[in-house]
Amino acid sequence: MNNLCVLHECSRQTLFSSISRALTSAATSTQLHKLHSLIITLGLHHSVVFSAKLIAKYAHFRDPTSCLYVFRLASPSDNVYLWNSIIRALTHNRLFSQALSLYSETQRIGLRPDTHTFPSAIKACGGLLDFEMAKSVHDRVLEMGFGSDLYIGNALIDMYSRFNDLDKAHKVFEEMPLRDVVSWNSLISGYSANGHWNEALEIYYRFRNLGLVPDSYTMSSVLPACGGLGAVEEGDIIHGLIEKVGIKTDVIVNNGLLSMYCKFNGLIDGRRIFEEMVFRDAVSWNTMICGYSQVGLYEESIKLFMEMVNQFKPDLLTITSILQACGHLGDLELGKYAHDYMNTSGYECDTTASNILISMYAKCGNLLASQEVFSGIKCKDSVSWNSMINVYIQNGSFDEGMKLFKVMKTDVKPDSVTYVMLLSMSTQLGDLDLGKELQCDLVKMGFNSNIVVSNTLVDMYAKCGEMGDSLQVFDNMKARDIITWNTIIASCVHSEDCNLGLRMISRMRTEGMTPDMATILSILPVCSLLAAKRQGKEIHGYIFKLGLESDVPVGNVLIEMYSKCGSLRNSFQVFKLMKRKDVVTWTALISAYGMYGEGKKALRAFEEMEAAGIVPDHVAFVAIIYACSHSGLVEEGLNYFHWMKKDYEIEPRIEHYACVVDLLSRSGLLDKAEDFILSMPLKPDSSIWGALLSACRTRGDTEIAGRVSERIIELNPDDTGYYVLVSNVYAGLGKWDQVRSIRRSIKAKGLKKDPGCSWMEIQNRVYVFGTGTKFFEQFEEVNKLLGILAGLMAKEGYIANLQFVLHDIDEDEKRDMLCGHSERFAIAFGLLNTKPGTPLQVMKNLRVCGDCHTVTKYISKIVQRELLVRDANRFHVFKDGACSCGDYW
Repeated sequence: MNNLCVLHECSRQTLFSSISRALTSAATSTQLHKLHSLIITLGLHHSVVFSAKLIAKYAHFRDPTSCLYVFRLASPSDNVYLWNSIIRALTHNRLFSQALSLYSETQRIGLRPDTHTFPSAIKACGGLLDFEMAKSVHDRVLEMGFGSDLYIGNALIDMYSRFNDLDKAHKVFEEMPLRDVVSWNSLISGYSANGHWNEALEIYYRFRNLGLVPDSYTMSSVLPACGGLGAVEEGDIIHGLIEKVGIKTDVIVNNGLLSMYCKFNGLIDGRRIFEEMVFRDAVSWNTMICGYSQVGLYEESIKLFMEMVNQFKPDLLTITSILQACGHLGDLELGKYAHDYMNTSGYECDTTASNILISMYAKCGNLLASQEVFSGIKCKDSVSWNSMINVYIQNGSFDEGMKLFKVMKTDVKPDSVTYVMLLSMSTQLGDLDLGKELQCDLVKMGFNSNIVVSNTLVDMYAKCGEMGDSLQVFDNMKARDIITWNTIIASCVHSEDCNLGLRMISRMRTEGMTPDMATILSILPVCSLLAAKRQGKEIHGYIFKLGLESDVPVGNVLIEMYSKCGSLRNSFQVFKLMKRKDVVTWTALISAYGMYGEGKKALRAFEEMEAAGIVPDHVAFVAIIYACSHSGLVEEGLNYFHWMKKDYEIEPRIEHYACVVDLLSRSGLLDKAEDFILSMPLKPDSSIWGALLSACRTRGDTEIAGRVSERIIELNPDDTGYYVLVSNVYAGLGKWDQVRSIRRSIKAKGLKKDPGCSWMEIQNRVYVFGTGTKFFEQFEEVNKLLGILAGLMAKEGYIANLQFVLHDIDEDEKRDMLCGHSERFAIAFGLLNTKPGTPLQVMKNLRVCGDCHTVTKYISKIVQRELLVRDANRFHVFKDGACSCGDYW
C-alpha cells in the first residue's frame, strides 16, 4: 500500500512537472488554451502555482480577459501571490484602472500585501498619472516598512518621473540603501524624458564614477540628453563606450545614436551607423528620413523614403515629413504620391496631416488642392485656418485672406499667430489703417502682451512710416527679447534715424541684453552711415566677446564699416584676419579700395579673388568698374565690363551701364559716354543720364549738358537729386528762367532738396554743421579762422570758382555763399579744437563742390594737416595741397 502511495505521488509530481514545463514553453495562445483545458479537466484549476503561471502566460499573449477568468476561477480570497499575479498581468496589459481596482480590493478584504504587490500597483499609478492614488500607495509602502525594498524603490523613481516630479524621484533614489543598474537607469531616464538634459548627464557621470557598466537602457536614456544639449564631445565619448561594452547591435541603442547625430546635424555619422546596422526597424528609417528633412537635405530624405516603402511601412510622422520636404522642393508630383500613399495605406488624414498638406500644395503652386484639403477637414483647428490664410497671403490674395479671417472668427478664436500673419500682411501692403484695426482687435483679445505680436507691431508701424507709434509700442512692452531690440534698431535704420539707432543699442546694453549677430548686422551699417568709428570699434569689441569674429557676414560688414568710417587700414586688417572669405568679402574690399581711389589695389584684389577660386557675381563687377572710374582706369574698367559678359556670362544690368557711363564721363570722354548710352540695349534711366550730366557740369560742356538735361526732365524722376543737378547745370549756364521752372516743379511734386550738412566727431561728441548756418558753438572763432585762411590761400594763388554758386546774385554774395559751405565750417572748427598735426576727419551728406575741393587742398598745405573728407561719392585724403582722388570724383 505504501508503495502504491509513493508511485501515485511520483506520477503526480511527474504530471505537475510536465504541465509546468509545457506552460513555460507554450509558444502560441492555441497551445496555452489546450493546456488550460487539460488543467481544468484534471481538476488542477484551483492550484495556486498553475493559476499564477496561466495568468502570467495569458498576460504575455495580451489576453487580459483570460487572466481575469483564471483568477476568478481560482477564488484566491487570501492568497497574496495570486493577487500579485493578476495585478501584475493587468498592469502589463496597460489596464491600469482595473489593476488599481484589484489593489484597492485587497485593502478592503484586509489582505496584507507583500513587497511584490507594490511595484505593479506603483506602475499602474504612473500609467494613469493618478497622483492621489500614488500618494496613497507610497504611504502604504512606508507604513509597512518596505521603503528600503530595491524593486519598490525603482518603481517609485519611475512613477514620480512620469509625474515630472523629479525632486521626489531623486529623493527616493538618494534614500535607497541599495541600488542596481535599474535604479540608475530609472532616474537617468526620468530626467532625460522630461527634458532635464544636464541632470540626466550628471547622474550618468555619477553612475560611471562608481565603476558601473551601462546597458542598452542606460544608453537609450543618455543619448537623447546629449542630443538635446548639443553635447557633441560627450556624445562621441558615449558612442565609443557603446562600441566597447558590446551593445552596438542593439536596435534601440542604434536608433538613439541616429537621433543624436541628427540633432548634431551629423548626418554623415548618422548615415554610417544606419548602413552598419544589422537590423533596422521602422524607427531607424523614420529617424534618418526626418533627420535629412530637418537639415534641409530634402532630396536625400525623399530618396530614403522611396527605399523604405519597399521594406517597411512608414508611419504618419515620416509621411508628413516627406510632404514637408516636397513642399520645400516644390515637387508636386511626389507630393501627390505621398498623399495617395497615405490614403491607400489606411492612415487617417488627421487635422495635423491635413494642415501640412495645405502648406505643401501651396508651396508647390496648387492653390486649388490646398483649398480642397482645407474644405475637407472635418474638425479645423486654428492651425488649419492660419495655414489657409497664410496660403492666400503668400499668393498675394490679400482680400481672400481677410475674408477667410472673418469666417474664422465665427468658428474658432484667432490666436497670436493669426494676428502676426495679418500684421505682416499690412506691413507688406503698407496699410496703416488695417494695422491699427488689427491692433484694436488683438488688444481686446488680450494678445497685446504677447511678445511676438508686439515685435510685429513695432515692425509694422516703423515700415508704415509711423516711427512714433513704433516707439510707443516698444516702450509699453513689459518684456523684451533680442528680437524686440533687433526690430527697433532695424526700424531706426529703416526710418533713417541713425542716431536713435545708436542710442537704442546703448540702451539695450544698459538693460542687460547682449547683442547677437542680427543686432551686429543691423547696427554696423548705422555706424557706416554716420561714420561713427568709435561706436563701430566698441561693437567690434563686442563681436570678439560674443565669439562672432570668425563669422563671414559679420566680417563683411566690418570691412564696409571701417572703410566708410575713414579707416581703410582697419578694413584691410579685418579682411586679412578672416579665415573664410566669400564673394561678398572680396567685393567689400574692392569697394573700399574704390572709395579711396586705390584703383590699382582694387584690380589686384579682384585678380586674387579669381585666383582663390571665388566666382565674381554682378555686384563684384559693379565694385571693380566703380573702382576703375574713381581712379581714371578707363581701359581696365571697360575690359571688366566686356569680360563680365564674355567670360562669366553675366548679363549687364542698369547699374553696370551706369558705372561705365561714370567711368567714361569722369575721364572727360563725354562724347563716348553719350554714344555708349544711346547704344545701350536697356532704356537708360535717370541714374545713367545723371552720371553724364554731372561730368558735363564739371567739365563745362554746355552742349551735351543741355541735351542731357532735357532727357532727365522727360523721364520725370521722383528723386530730387536729379532735378537739383539739372537746375545746377542751368544755373551754371545762366538760364535762370529754367532754374526757377525746375524749382517750381520740385515744389509742385512735393519733393524736398536735402540740405547740405557736414559732421565730425571730437572727443566722443558729434558736431553737425549746416550750409549757411551761424548757430553752432564757436561760430565767431570759426568765421575768423576762415577769414585768415582765405587771406593765406589768396597768397598761394587761390581764386574762388563762382560757377559753384547756383543763385542769381552778385559776385560778392556768391563769394560769401561759398565760404558758408558746411565742410568749411567743419574743417575750421576741427582745426580749432584738435591738436596741431593730427589728422582731421569730416563727413558730408552731399558731393563736395569743386571750389570746396580746391579750398581743402590749399588748407591741407597751409596747416600741414591730413584732412580726410567723405562725401556722398567717396573718400578724399587731402595732404600737402593734393587730393588722393586725383580729381576723379
